[in-house]
Amino acid sequence: MQRAFDQFKNSIKYVKELDVLYNYLKNDLHLPDDLTDFLLRAEWIYAVSAMDKLIHELVRIGMIEAFQGRRIRTGKFLSFGVTAKTLTSSLSAAEPPPEYWFEQEVIEKHKTLSFQTPEKIAEALSLIWDEPHKWQRLAASAGTTQADLTAQLKVIISRRNQMVHEADLDLLSGIRNSIDKAGIDEVVPFIEKLSEKIFRACS
Repeated sequence: MQRAFDQFKNSIKYVKELDVLYNYLKNDLHLPDDLTDFLLRAEWIYAVSAMDKLIHELVRIGMIEAFQGRRIRTGKFLSFGVTAKTLTSSLSAAEPPPEYWFEQEVIEKHKTLSFQTPEKIAEALSLIWDEPHKWQRLAASAGTTQADLTAQLKVIISRRNQMVHEADLDLLSGIRNSIDKAGIDEVVPFIEKLSEKIFRACS
């Protein structure tokens, strides 16, 4: 688990390096917004991506631990289906061990999924964390309410999706949505703090 979180921290470090570059181009070279705003969007997108990757890794590692009997097996874990190919391979092959084949199944089933919205995150974490009130627990540890925490995350993910899937253009006017440094200075720390809370809760 720690290795997954270390990987997340490295990803966030990259985001912060983009922020340094933005500040240099904007404040020292005085480049116009249309030449620097793309860095703010990149920070937003990469921060969310780092959280998504962290949850993928926590779930993968946690499911392997549960498979090996080193973690409590949640109801969601026990209902996780495996293919006949995985079953026969794990039973017939001496090497690699059965957990290898199970891990390949987890990777294959999750590789096209995104764990970003509150609902998808809770669903994924149910595979490794047997807590019925996940967002309430996370919110309490962050000193806020479940409603406020999930609402803020939904806004961040919605805007991220606009950037990735709609070129961050307003659907009616066709004009690119504005973005500013103040927004990024809220989004990145929020994602960083939330991701750490999720890691601590699942470790």
